[in-house]
Amino acid sequence: MTGYLHMNRSYVAGLLSLISAAGTMSCSDTTPSPNMPGGGTSGAAGTSGAGGMALGTGGQGGSVASGGGGGSAGKSGGTSGGGGAGSGGGGAGTGGTGAGGTAGGAGGGGTAGSGGGGGGGAVDARSKGCDQAPKVTSGTKSIQSGGKERTFMIRVPEDYDQTHAYWLIFGFHWRGGTANDVDGGGTSGYTWSYYGLREQADESANFRAIFVAPQGLNGGWGNNGNEDVQLTDDILEQVQDGLCVDNRHIFSVGFSWGGGMTKALGCTRPNVFRGLAVLAGADFLSGGCDNTSTSPVAFFGAHSVTDETNDYDSGITILNRFAANNGCTAQTPPQPTGNTHTCTNFAGCDAAYPVQWCAFRGGGHTPAPVDGQTNGSGGGDVTWTKTEIWKFFTALP
Repeated sequence: MTGYLHMNRSYVAGLLSLISAAGTMSCSDTTPSPNMPGGGTSGAAGTSGAGGMALGTGGQGGSVASGGGGGSAGKSGGTSGGGGAGSGGGGAGTGGTGAGGTAGGAGGGGTAGSGGGGGGGAVDARSKGCDQAPKVTSGTKSIQSGGKERTFMIRVPEDYDQTHAYWLIFGFHWRGGTANDVDGGGTSGYTWSYYGLREQADESANFRAIFVAPQGLNGGWGNNGNEDVQLTDDILEQVQDGLCVDNRHIFSVGFSWGGGMTKALGCTRPNVFRGLAVLAGADFLSGGCDNTSTSPVAFFGAHSVTDETNDYDSGITILNRFAANNGCTAQTPPQPTGNTHTCTNFAGCDAAYPVQWCAFRGGGHTPAPVDGQTNGSGGGDVTWTKTEIWKFFTALP
């Protein structure tokens, strides 16, 4: 296979140069998102408490005859709770556009002279674009983000139904790659479009998806000041407003530097992305993670034990970060002895946030290994990674 799967010498030299400079690189601070947590405010005496921005967290109760505010999820504010004389109960929060969650419960009863706290906010599973004519069509799009004109490609199913909420899957390209490479599938064409997941979705009777491939600056994902995270936020908002998206099932997959970008989104937007697939990523790439990035997100990783571009141990560093965040039991995943792959499902993880790691031999720095081959990568039509990722994503609760 040629194109993006066979890395040319200039690609390897460029990425090795980047890796050699990694000792001076540090992870960027996370940038708050409209969908990130933030506490609810207290209600004033005789009024309702305002809804907080935290996913599933209610606002504090108000004072005499005041109801506690309902928590919000994502962008929508919570509803206020009705307060009784001296003992007001908080109301349940309304749904927003954030990531997965359950319906908000009723607020607890307050003590004398104090309103009770509001219940958690529910997440609206359907985006604003549902049940209306689509405002976004397939193709290459321009978008203003962080004061720069950026571009992305989008694939909307040909039989798009505005009443159906579709999964949304982001595909991030490698160093020197393009959004068109991800969208078109290179020399493997349709069978490797969006790392093979477009084919998997089209063949599925139960899971249909909209696909997005952003274009990096200077052929990569430097994510300076989290500008590429902001780009993802801006694209997401446009797609959610213009198409019918299942807000509980938004995913990211990427290879090499695209894997680093996917990792960064897992650290900075865990309440937005339901699951990640990192193929031959490196922990230092794209930043976005620090010691406060501890929220869980479902994680799949695949890495060659003989990768000489992004070292296997750097992939293990990413794995260990999300395994710890997801409450998994620490372990060293086994490696295959021959030219094959070994996938490990980590034990002890939160049931909603599983972790799977696939180590392989028979290929170097590649997203598309084939068992029994030693040439570095196979065709998108025969690799096992696309089916393993799809099984992982579709098994999520």
